[in-house]
Amino acid sequence: MAISTTDSIRYVDCLAINEVPPGKSKLLWVNSWPILIGNDGGQIYALYGLCGHQQLSLEGGQIWRGVVDCPWHHFQYELKTGENLYPKRVYPLQHLPHLCEQVKSLQTFPVRLVNHIIQVGLPTTETRGATIDKTAVLGC
Repeated sequence: MAISTTDSIRYVDCLAINEVPPGKSKLLWVNSWPILIGNDGGQIYALYGLCGHQQLSLEGGQIWRGVVDCPWHHFQYELKTGENLYPKRVYPLQHLPHLCEQVKSLQTFPVRLVNHIIQVGLPTTETRGATIDKTAVLGC
């Protein structure tokens, strides 16, 4: 596994680009962080890989127009910013305080492509001795 450092970010090799075709996503565990890598029409994104609703994996969720749709209960997140779009923009949160914690934005991570390998940038404090588990699966 290759790791390169840029300022306070370390880039970690995660997947070959062909392992995440357009419209698909893949959940990886990098240093105990669940990272979702999504391909939206050739644009690659990386964000925290568990839905804020019930902390279930976002892997397998439909990706379209810059959004990932949680395969479990259809919470939706913008891939570029991690912002919750649904239900945050639909329901009046001031009347549903239990949703406030569930609709927080997901952390996003910078990505780059080097020799057909997707690299994800993590804060340097999170990548010392980085390990990647491509086999871990979350869900019911």
